[in-house]
Amino acid sequence: MPKATDKTFIEKLHAIWKDKSSLYAPVRFSEGFVLKHYASKVEYSTTGWLDKNKDPLNDNITRLLAHSTERYVASLFTDCLEETIDWSPKNRAKKGAFRTVGQKYKEQLSFLMQQLYATEPHFVRCILPNEEKKPGRIDVPLVLDQLRCNGVLEGIRICRAGFPNRLAFAEFRQRYEILAPGLDSNHYRIGTSKVFFRAGVVRET
Repeated sequence: MPKATDKTFIEKLHAIWKDKSSLYAPVRFSEGFVLKHYASKVEYSTTGWLDKNKDPLNDNITRLLAHSTERYVASLFTDCLEETIDWSPKNRAKKGAFRTVGQKYKEQLSFLMQQLYATEPHFVRCILPNEEKKPGRIDVPLVLDQLRCNGVLEGIRICRAGFPNRLAFAEFRQRYEILAPGLDSNHYRIGTSKVFFRAGVVRET
């Protein structure tokens, strides 16, 4: 930006990642690239990619949306009410260059991540058992595909490979001091202030 094109953008991506990461691959017959996610390979087209980040938010429209009678819509643009209005050409050019839809999305995403990191979220995953919506019938390939795509199987694999359960030294000694001498060393690791266990070890003990 501002002189970059879709072609120079994809050329730069290839220069950085092609043959340097097993998760990245170019697309043969069009401008784009492929990223290997945990579930499968996903193809991205870079046609018009840069134009999506050249869409400045109009000051009048954002202030209008900030005064919307729909509370949710208004809440998305509350920061636009706090901005000082300066109608000089210099200020309009500056805001037009930096105040874009992409930046607005980035700011909102950053705020969302801050909220998530500050909380301990709990949620329930809903799995569709069959396409016919009939009780007592489980389509195993369908269920496995959903578990794979939403990351459950990958999460289980990571837990099994690592040491997801942990206890502070004092708590571990109080509960398992008698059993500790006979515990397989492959089932645990000792940290600075806690003992880490493989999945299921604490429950079985």
